[in-house]
Amino acid sequence: MLEPFIAYGEKLINPEILTSKFQCSLNHCKGACCVSGELGAPVTESEIAEIESILPKILPTLPHINRVTIEANGFFEQVQGELFLTAVSGRECVFAQIDESGIATCKLEEAFLRGETSFQKPLSCHLFPIRIKKKFGQDYLTYVQISECSSGRICGELEHRYLSDFLFTALKRKYGEAWAQSFSHFCERHRGDIEQV
Repeated sequence: MLEPFIAYGEKLINPEILTSKFQCSLNHCKGACCVSGELGAPVTESEIAEIESILPKILPTLPHINRVTIEANGFFEQVQGELFLTAVSGRECVFAQIDESGIATCKLEEAFLRGETSFQKPLSCHLFPIRIKKKFGQDYLTYVQISECSSGRICGELEHRYLSDFLFTALKRKYGEAWAQSFSHFCERHRGDIEQV
C-alpha cells in the first residue's frame, strides 16, 4: 500500500503522481474536464483579475449562451469560500465552446495561442488531473481520477508517458523551472522504489 504522501521540495506529493501514466486523448474524451461537474475550474483572485482585463477580447468569441450567462451571473462564483469559473447550465465552463466534433475547446487558451493575450488559462486547468490542496500548511498535490479521463490513462500506458512528465510544463508554470526539473529527476530516481511497494 502506498504512503498517503511524499514530502519533496516543501511540497507534499501523492505517490500516484510519480507512478501513474497519463496522456490526454482529446479525440476520445472530447475535453470532458471542461464540461464535467456543476462548477467550473477553481481560480484565484489574481487569475480573476487577469481574466477581467482580457474579457473584452474574449467575449465576442464566445457562444451566445455563454455571453448571456456571463451577463447574468458573471464569469466566476464563490462557493463555500472558494472561487470557481461559472458553468453554463451546470455543464461546460463559461469559456468553453463545443466544436462540430463535439470537443470542448477553451476560448481563453485559443486567444493565448494566437498571441492576443498573455493569460493561457487557469492554472487548475493546466495542472489537471493534478489538484493542489493544503495539508499541514503545505501544498499537497493529489491525482484526481475521473471516469471521463479513462482514455488519458489508457493513452499514457500505450505511450509509456508518466503523469509527472505530461504535466511538466504546468508544474514549471506553478513552481518554476528549477523545481520542475528537480522534481522530474526525483520521479525518475524513486519511481521504481514506489512501484515495488
